[in-house]
Amino acid sequence: MTQIIRTNIGVTTYLTPTGSIADKEGLAALGTAFDECIEAGAKKVVVVMERITSLTGEALEFLLDMQDVLVARGGQLSVIQPNTLLRDIFKITDFDKYVEVKEHP
Repeated sequence: MTQIIRTNIGVTTYLTPTGSIADKEGLAALGTAFDECIEAGAKKVVVVMERITSLTGEALEFLLDMQDVLVARGGQLSVIQPNTLLRDIFKITDFDKYVEVKEHP
């Protein structure tokens, strides 16, 4: 079962998935957490990837959609702590040209 831990530090909301976001259940959990962030007025959202081992194209599309929503509200999406495989995926797909990717917070 996928859970998303939501933490607010100042004006930044951190979403930390525990489990997979490479399946429908995980994406649904991330979508619910993101919707809650938007309802709460969040503009800067950081997805902590330290526990994610892989992603699907659908997950990448969802993250790009999150970025679009936040930019429209004057905010931004960042992802932090991706493993080597995820960093490679981000580079190969040009994801890192649209969403800020950081090694550390």
